[in-house]
Amino acid sequence: MMFTTANGYVVGILRDNPEIQELLIQIDGYSEPERAYNYPGLYKRLITGDKVVVNTAAVKLGLGTGGRHFVIPEYLDCEQLKFPGHIMKLRYTPWQFPILAAEEEASPYHQQLTECQTLAGTPVVIAPLHSMLPGIILGFRSVQKKHPKIVYIMTDGAALPIALSELVRDLKSKLLLDLTVTCGHAFGGDLEAVSIPSALLVAKESINPDLIIVALGPGVVGTGTPFGFSGIEQSWVIDVVSKLQGIAIVAPRISSADMRRRHLGISHHTLTILKLANNPALVGLSKLIPASLMESIDNQLRGNQLLKMHQWYRMNDPPAEALFQEHQIRIKTMGRDIQADPWFFQSTVTAGALAGLAVQDGLSSLQQID
Repeated sequence: MMFTTANGYVVGILRDNPEIQELLIQIDGYSEPERAYNYPGLYKRLITGDKVVVNTAAVKLGLGTGGRHFVIPEYLDCEQLKFPGHIMKLRYTPWQFPILAAEEEASPYHQQLTECQTLAGTPVVIAPLHSMLPGIILGFRSVQKKHPKIVYIMTDGAALPIALSELVRDLKSKLLLDLTVTCGHAFGGDLEAVSIPSALLVAKESINPDLIIVALGPGVVGTGTPFGFSGIEQSWVIDVVSKLQGIAIVAPRISSADMRRRHLGISHHTLTILKLANNPALVGLSKLIPASLMESIDNQLRGNQLLKMHQWYRMNDPPAEALFQEHQIRIKTMGRDIQADPWFFQSTVTAGALAGLAVQDGLSSLQQID
């Protein structure tokens, strides 16, 4: 069997949002209740006392973001379910279900998407980790004179339900994020799209945003091998954005705190993404980065000949910690907060600020690295 299950019953509800419940489940044979997620949209809203079956595989493996039990739906009332569209997510599994994709004929965006084939210069920040979202948004807003419209496209490289992201709910509640689009087999966004290129055009045609962010959901996979990581998809997102006449900006994964050598300086993930891309992207490096770390990064870029492949800029971006405090953003990456891993979060602000300047024709004022 590819996953393990256990029986139990609900003893408490820790969090109850329309799209996700976090529950306490007393599992048969366990001495104490365990936390579990339930997606009401895939099943039903559970209450205390309900009997459930849970998938226990992630907890047994000791995983991070996905390290919870998940309630397995029991579809006893299927005749009562009504579906809006005809595009299946989780295709060819027992859990496949239809959604209304923005591209479908029944969608109000169908005709626009039939004719639209360009992003018309819209900046698109491409990020390999979900935790980069707030910094990118705040960095972009820091150089904008107006309240910008921002769309987040969640790909299916990591978590599939966007409901898992407490971060997205927080950003939307603070009016920092206007619209979400889930594409591929990811689901639950404000709009659904079949593919990444189409999702970009859905974002463009829906609200004509000032900024689009393409990033994975929570819970990425990495293996320590050059190509075996979820964010590898970001390399062809660079190319798609360029082909659609958008401005591709990459948020580099930078750290001086990661215990794994392959992620120190600029992560090997970012280096691989940039080396695989066929089209140049814009990448910013903050002038706040300490000289010793900057020297290490410079050696990595020159050693991989990436300064010639992409456009690199030194940025006078605002300090990330002050922005996060102002907007009460509390976020961690790989268990580390902004105090423990400051240059990771600073680099997300840098990417957002660079996107803001790119759309305002402000690149000529920046120091380009060559």
